[in-house]
Amino acid sequence: MKTKKTYLSAAVLGVAIAVVLFLVLDVVAPAFSTSAVTWLLAPVSAPTPAPGDPIPLKSIDGLNSLNATVKLDVNGKIGGKKTKGDLNALLASNDQKKSKVTVSGSLLGPIAAQVGGSVLGLFTPSKVDLYKVPEGAYVAINSLVPICVKPDTSTATAALDELSPSSMMNMLTGSDVARGKFVGDEKLSNGTPVKHYVIDGAAFLAAAQGSSDPKLQAFGEALWSADDIDLYVDATGGYPVALRGNFSGAFEPLKFEGDLGVQIELTGVNTNPQVVLPASCNKPITR
Repeated sequence: MKTKKTYLSAAVLGVAIAVVLFLVLDVVAPAFSTSAVTWLLAPVSAPTPAPGDPIPLKSIDGLNSLNATVKLDVNGKIGGKKTKGDLNALLASNDQKKSKVTVSGSLLGPIAAQVGGSVLGLFTPSKVDLYKVPEGAYVAINSLVPICVKPDTSTATAALDELSPSSMMNMLTGSDVARGKFVGDEKLSNGTPVKHYVIDGAAFLAAAQGSSDPKLQAFGEALWSADDIDLYVDATGGYPVALRGNFSGAFEPLKFEGDLGVQIELTGVNTNPQVVLPASCNKPITR
């Protein structure tokens, strides 16, 4: 009987302590009530990490000079008209702050009209050259009669600027989106040793849309979807040398909506190519 009373007393004491603690918590800290207790009892979950690890990269802006290419394959609409074709840009830049971007392909017509206005819009060129030199920008067409236009504002050549291999590579490999999975050590077709990474498409899209870089953010917000992106980083220099990606959405430089395939490759680094204005730019048309 004494033992039973002892257990009963202990039980009563335990209930009394529990009631007192509840009353104290309820009076002293009302906020620390049911939700607080639930929080204490709930299992602790680790925060969800961002997909992929940061990819160690050096910007190609640190290179003295380079040769590079970008190829765009599109299937969709330009200006509301169904369009399927390609656009290619070849870049040569040197350490004298001179560069040349040669743009060609079946979609060149709309781009030429954008940068050259009514003058270039009269032609159907096979290629257009954009020169950037200390004196300014020039757009040249080698037609039956060579033509050179000197735009009076930098915005006139914005479309060609954004199609430049260096511009596109910098945007697509910015620190906000350069996260991915290491695939392995490989070699490009030209024999360059590289480190191959894959960037998750959905993660790229989310990071681009929330980027602090206005250009990258605008690109991301105009997209509907992005496939996984293959990125190749120079094994010695640590800078991006090739990129392959497929996107769906709008692409402002082309006034395009649909499917967009992007291939970028650095074909020469620190080669210091010569960039010389053509004779037609001695007396350019200004606009």
